[in-house]
Amino acid sequence: MESRAIQRQRHVVFIACALLLLTGCSRAEEAHKQIVCNAFELAVKITGARLDLSVDTDLPDSTVVMVNVSRSYVEEGNPTTYSEHYFSERSTVGKWKTVHGISIAGEVWKSALRSRQEEMARMGLGFNVAAVSEKIAVSMTVPINQPDRRFGDQNRNLTGKAVRTSGLRVVADEVEIVYPLSAPPVGKSPYPNLSPWELAVGQSYIVAKDTPLMPSHSPADPLAELQKMKKIPQGGGFRVLEVYKGEVHPWYKVKAFDSRRAEIGTGWINSIALVGQQLKADI
Repeated sequence: MESRAIQRQRHVVFIACALLLLTGCSRAEEAHKQIVCNAFELAVKITGARLDLSVDTDLPDSTVVMVNVSRSYVEEGNPTTYSEHYFSERSTVGKWKTVHGISIAGEVWKSALRSRQEEMARMGLGFNVAAVSEKIAVSMTVPINQPDRRFGDQNRNLTGKAVRTSGLRVVADEVEIVYPLSAPPVGKSPYPNLSPWELAVGQSYIVAKDTPLMPSHSPADPLAELQKMKKIPQGGGFRVLEVYKGEVHPWYKVKAFDSRRAEIGTGWINSIALVGQQLKADI
């Protein structure tokens, strides 16, 4: 009879052989599942304020693509180029093998830019626009990590003439079209600083909820001061007259008004009372 040591040794050899066989099968299966892409070209046409877009490719219809139509701009005092979208979508190749129309009306892009300026103003990072590109950039990219397992991890099974040979293993095409924007929004931002910590003197703001208006910023008797507190109602607002830099948070001396523009009075607002509100500039 065989010793237990020999039996264990044969068992280990059997398992090793099985693992090698499985690995070989897995690699063979993976090689068999390669995706080949030799063609990936955008077709674009502009008619008035509409961009017709499609892609000519041999990729499977289920391939995920990122579609973007944008215009770039430069901020004052900042050499970095940024962009805002007319259109942005995560989709599939199958959808874009047929022509789809996208609006490139000037107001679409201007609205996207204004939204960005408002968002940054709320963070205390508002900006003015120095220049706007005369071109529209149209791009489509096949990103890594496709849901179709045939692509492999990070598209390692993706091959063909249209696949990038450096950097991320993706397929992409981009077209730039000269299409000047009428009345580009160059110059001062329509949004003043909307951060509750850095409101601007002389600027008026609309509050999104009832906001306490105090008689002073450093009362000798805080409890007595609360008895004299007034409220600026939702939809009302205030004009900043002065800023007092407290030890922790700034206070604003303001002239307050209700939603009908009736004057409430002059007083002080603690910046903490403005946190969490969607302040709006009263332009």
